[in-house]
Amino acid sequence: MHSKRYNSFRSGFTLMEIAVTVAIIAIPILAVGVLAASGSRSVRQSYNSIHKEIRQDALAATTAFSTIGRKSNRSNYTIYKVINGIYLTAQPLLNQEIAEGSAVEFRYWEEPFNPASPPADVLEVTNTGTHYALFYLEGHELKVDYGRVVDGVGAVSKGIRLTSGRIRSITLSRYVDISSGTNIFSHNVVGGSGRGSVRMNLVLTDDEGESAEVKTSVLLRMNWPR
Repeated sequence: MHSKRYNSFRSGFTLMEIAVTVAIIAIPILAVGVLAASGSRSVRQSYNSIHKEIRQDALAATTAFSTIGRKSNRSNYTIYKVINGIYLTAQPLLNQEIAEGSAVEFRYWEEPFNPASPPADVLEVTNTGTHYALFYLEGHELKVDYGRVVDGVGAVSKGIRLTSGRIRSITLSRYVDISSGTNIFSHNVVGGSGRGSVRMNLVLTDDEGESAEVKTSVLLRMNWPR
C-alpha cells in the first residue's frame, strides 16, 4: 500500500521542478518584453527627433527659401549686411568674390505680369519684380517679409527696412544659433554683379541643446531685363 502511494507521488511534479519550468518559460517572455519595450522606445525617440520644433523649422526655412528663390529675378536681388539696424549691400572683402550678410531680398513676379511670357502689347523692360521677399535675422529669429514693390521700392529703402508695402511677416524659426556670426546668406560677386546663386547656412539650437543644421542654396531662374 505504501509503495503504491509512493509511486503515485513520484509520477507527478515536485515544487522545485515546477519552479524551474516556470523560470525557463519566463526567460524568453521577459526577453521579448524587453525587446518590445526597447523597440517602442527607439521608435518614440526617432519620431520625437524628427518632429521636434527645430526640425520643423529647418524644413520650413529651406522650403520657403527655395520656393521663393527659384522664381526670383537673378538680375535684381540683394544681400545685406545689417549694422545697427542699417541695411547695407554686402560686398566681398578685398581680392575676394564671396559677399556675406544677414539678410537677402528677392524680387519676383505675380500675375498679371510674367517676364517669361509678357503680353503681346506690353514689354515692361523696367519691371524687375512686382513682389519681394526679405529673409532676415532679428536676434535669434529667422523671419521673412512678403510685400509689393511700389515704384521700384521693395523691402529696403536708403538702408531702412520698410513695412509700408509689406503684406505679411512670418517667423521661420526662433532658434538661430548666432554664436558663430550672423552672416548666414552668401553669394559670389564677379565684376560687381552677383551670379544668381544664393546660399543659406545656419544652425538651429533649441532650449534642450539639440541642434539642426540648415545648409542649402538656390539658383535664381528668371533674368529680366535681358
